[in-house]
Amino acid sequence: MEKVFGLVPKIEHYGCMVDLLGRMGCLNEAYDLIMGMPMEANEIIWGSFLNACTVYNNVEMGEIAAKRMLELNPRDPCGRVMLSNIYAEEAKYDRSMGLRKEIKDKRLKKSPGCSSIEVNGSVHGFLVEDNSHPCYNEINSMLKKIEKLMN
Repeated sequence: MEKVFGLVPKIEHYGCMVDLLGRMGCLNEAYDLIMGMPMEANEIIWGSFLNACTVYNNVEMGEIAAKRMLELNPRDPCGRVMLSNIYAEEAKYDRSMGLRKEIKDKRLKKSPGCSSIEVNGSVHGFLVEDNSHPCYNEINSMLKKIEKLMN
């Protein structure tokens, strides 16, 4: 990238590569890329990698990613939740329930999922199970029509 385009890769570029490698199931390559980055990986990169470990049920690498996420943000339950799911898929229920108990005991709360869209220069945000948007009924009706077309 530097030689061909004269661009020094930023953390966002590394994050995209980790995400792509993870989606392809190339977990070893993604991990090697993270470890070889010229800067410290952030919570987003470790989260992307942990998500790939969840999809591909890789307990060993999932534990590494979750540990790094906990080091970066101990109050965020996402790493614990994803690792708990990996354990449950592998029938390691004692470990899964231990993490769930830890989340409950520490009163950790996961932020609701959020998405946004820009329409005519105005940004509209949506939270999971939130129906407070002024056009909620119209949007929901359109989504149901699209869903019918897809089935």
